[in-house]
Amino acid sequence: MNRTSPMSQSRSKLRSTMLAAVSMSLVATSASQADPSPSKIKGPFKLVTIGELLYSRPMANSVDQDFQAVAKLVRDGDVTIAEQEGVFLDLARFKGVPGNGGLIGHPDKARDEKAMGIDLVALANNHTSDWGYEGLAEMERLLDAAGVTHAGAGRDLTEARRAAIFSTPRGRIAMLSAASTFRALSNATDRFGDAPARPGISVLRTRRIDLVPLDQFAALRAAAIGSTRFSHRPPGPDATEITLNGANYRQAAVSGVLWEMNAFDHADLIHAVEQAKQDADFVIFTIHAHESPTGMDDDNPEAAQFLVQLFHDAVDAGADFIYGHGQHSLRGIEIYKGRPIFYGVGAYFLSGDLKQMGDAATEAYESPGAPLPPRPSPDREVTANPGGVNPPVWYDGIVATTEYDGPTLKTIRLYPLDLGNTFDRARRGIPHFAEAATAHRILEKLQNISAPFGTQIEIEGAVGVIRLRVLQ
Repeated sequence: MNRTSPMSQSRSKLRSTMLAAVSMSLVATSASQADPSPSKIKGPFKLVTIGELLYSRPMANSVDQDFQAVAKLVRDGDVTIAEQEGVFLDLARFKGVPGNGGLIGHPDKARDEKAMGIDLVALANNHTSDWGYEGLAEMERLLDAAGVTHAGAGRDLTEARRAAIFSTPRGRIAMLSAASTFRALSNATDRFGDAPARPGISVLRTRRIDLVPLDQFAALRAAAIGSTRFSHRPPGPDATEITLNGANYRQAAVSGVLWEMNAFDHADLIHAVEQAKQDADFVIFTIHAHESPTGMDDDNPEAAQFLVQLFHDAVDAGADFIYGHGQHSLRGIEIYKGRPIFYGVGAYFLSGDLKQMGDAATEAYESPGAPLPPRPSPDREVTANPGGVNPPVWYDGIVATTEYDGPTLKTIRLYPLDLGNTFDRARRGIPHFAEAATAHRILEKLQNISAPFGTQIEIEGAVGVIRLRVLQ
């Protein structure tokens, strides 16, 4: 017998409430806005989309023939896009000031990505600043030398916001890259008065609000009223939203999490899409976002409600293709006004290495009577994905091929990937085409999580297919 817990019921009720509110908003928006202008792409055009490039060693010449079969599909398109997770550079020659340390790849990765057929990469993410801005700039230099076009970072905010342009015989392809999940001070800023610009990435700042039922909210409000840790006036006895110890709470019928977009960042990103539409024939908007409606990171298939609004706004402004990533697992697919929205494509590789800074390696605190720990060795290699610590859903992936006839979207094909959830490092985190049973499981999941958007995915053999006969 299937039983639903009270918490699951509350989450389901919250999801229904949020979806209804978002749907009402979208109906009003759609009614007041004309369809966005079509792309100017010419002739038959195939866009290949893969997930996060979270790997550290060159793979293009791998002897793994199952991987090479996937790589052949990735090369078989007019344009291939991906997200570059973390940084790659030659640490032995690195003269910059590192950030927190973290994901690091071999400096030959830029040429490796080019050899794998990757044309455009999004750089804005929560690991872009692992080796400071000098590390990011060095990676950009290597990408430029290899001929891989990149977006989302720059010497100031204006440069980071600007679309990167990749020219093809079919037309000019623009990509804009941003992150709503990012590390402190990694966001780029423009000069402001006498304050100089700061290099970094294009970001969308968000404010988390925890939704709390009435009885729990009353207790939090009482605590906030009695708190002395305020730089402003404490809330009144009838307040329906409070801030306590840096967290925001709002009274609601059921528990959940909302994320509010920074108004200036939101407007900036939409303006950047509008500008890209003037400069290019086809516009891709992409964002790195770990946020979810429950606050859970990475293994939640639901997208936060602000992403629905942001993506629809981007399409209305002229984006032809939306590419979400960040949470390492698959999320749903929506077709909005004839434009594909991938809320999350997961990872393509999941085999990155870490290099820790001394402060990160010694982040340990004493317990009464506990022996002193041995000091960690800086020579010990740390793998970002050691066996047994990652959610299994991280190892489900897809390659998506999106086919156009001129400006008209015709067909999306979804090829399920098995990234190798095994202790064998030679296999772990490397994409292979999923075997039949795994492929059907992945495709059925995509059917279920895409259904709330009205998307129908047919399963043909081991491939998912979305067909559109008219431009909507």
